[in-house]
Amino acid sequence: MLGRILVPRLPVERLDAKQVSKIGTLFDRVRAAQPRIGTSDFFPTLEDEVGAHRRWLTGRVLNAGAGDRDISHLVDGELVNLDIAEGLHDASGIDMFAPLHDIPVADGHFDTIICNAVLEHVRNPHEAMAEFGRVLRAGGILYLVVPFMQPEHLDPTDFQRYTIDGLQELARVHGFEVVEADGVHSVYTTLGWIVMEWLAEVPGWRGWLGRWTILPALRRASLRSDLQVHRLASAYRVIARRLPA
Repeated sequence: MLGRILVPRLPVERLDAKQVSKIGTLFDRVRAAQPRIGTSDFFPTLEDEVGAHRRWLTGRVLNAGAGDRDISHLVDGELVNLDIAEGLHDASGIDMFAPLHDIPVADGHFDTIICNAVLEHVRNPHEAMAEFGRVLRAGGILYLVVPFMQPEHLDPTDFQRYTIDGLQELARVHGFEVVEADGVHSVYTTLGWIVMEWLAEVPGWRGWLGRWTILPALRRASLRSDLQVHRLASAYRVIARRLPA
């Protein structure tokens, strides 16, 4: 008797087939609904990411692997956008189509090079770095960011990740002096992207519930917190100066 009082039986027997079908359709729609959260929602704006480092982006600046990112407002000088024809970008914003290992300009042509989240997509990073050294004047600045703890992301390929030591060594062996080296993005950016990829593969109600609860919480944290965990950095950044030959 007590059980019947606390947990009354639902009058399922009173539902006709049409009503049952409507309830089933409703549940299917709820289960199919997904939060509108994508990878970019876990990242700060480019302005916030570059921050005070924009002081390095002066003179004749090469945006190596420009994609669709407009950095003209961050540059104090002339900007040249370079990318390959096969990249995932709007070609109208590209000034020069060429691979990073074969940039069609004279030696020492640029004062600054920014290569932000591009080198992981390059098959031959050492050749690209050697070419950066060629087209950058002595004393010029390389702003280099490469992912560390990020899921695979093809554009159109994805070949490697770097630790901060590995990225600094890559710069040094190609004739650069490291001026600054640090992690980029909060730990919630790292976790948000990884968890989003994980939950995309979790079937049924568990995946649905995780996508509607965990992802929004991580998104809010990624936008509000600047907490960094160095060993869990989403990416590492190196500012390096081109040494005289």
